[in-house]
Amino acid sequence: MGSIRHTLSFLAAFAFAAGFAGSALAAGNCSICMGIYDRCMAQPDADQGVCARLHNQCAQPKQCPLMPEF
Repeated sequence: MGSIRHTLSFLAAFAFAAGFAGSALAAGNCSICMGIYDRCMAQPDADQGVCARLHNQCAQPKQCPLMPEF
C-alpha cells in the first residue's frame, strides 16, 4: 500500500512539474512576439496599430494573448 501511495505522489508531482514547464515554455514563446512589438514601437515613425498587428500575427499561432489594433 505504501508503494502505491509513493508512486501516486511521484506521478502527481511529475504532472505538476510538466504543466509548469509547459506554461513557462509558452510564456517564452510569447515574449518573442512582445519583442517584435517593442522593436516596432521603437522606430521614429511607429504606428501602434501596425505594431500591434505584427505582434498579433506572431502571437495568434502560438495562442498568446493578442493586442488591440487601434
